[in-house]
Amino acid sequence: MAQRRMSPAGDNTEDYYKESETSRIAAVMALLNNVDDHLHITFIRRASHPKDLHAGQISFPGGGVDGDEALVNCAQRETEEETGIDSSRIQIIGALSPLYVFASDNMVHPFVGYYSGKPNFIPDPKEVAAIINIPLTYIMRPEIVSLTELTLRGHHLPRVPYYDVNGHVLWGATAMMMAELLHVCQEIS
Repeated sequence: MAQRRMSPAGDNTEDYYKESETSRIAAVMALLNNVDDHLHITFIRRASHPKDLHAGQISFPGGGVDGDEALVNCAQRETEEETGIDSSRIQIIGALSPLYVFASDNMVHPFVGYYSGKPNFIPDPKEVAAIINIPLTYIMRPEIVSLTELTLRGHHLPRVPYYDVNGHVLWGATAMMMAELLHVCQEIS
């Protein structure tokens, strides 16, 4: 599975596929868009909130499902809320493999969408510290993949694979989803 290549869990990669009975259901959007005739992908740097276990991290836009909301509708709604773009202009291309994020007890369902037109991002400052919209070809470069050490909530992670996204560390579940998306892109090209 392509996601495993970027798993920070090492031998415990299976933890990413063991949903708990109390898991919160969430959906995210790997948002593709066109800037100056180049395909881009959008990430957010999450705002810092004391209760957010992923504060300050790089991720896809997304969040928790409201009630019986459809997963894809959640991904579109959260993308619009966090980035300010019109979700009615997002064409859903497909879905990636769901991934359990054990640190926050979220079962995340990633979708891939294409935003028609050049996006005019207006980030929600309560949720988003920055928008990172980079050429897809940039993140396909093998030299931006490396290993680092991280200490999070008292846990030392000695060999964490990550993408260096213009100086930002893209790791964990988002990196795993990105690895799957890149694998799919290579399969169809």
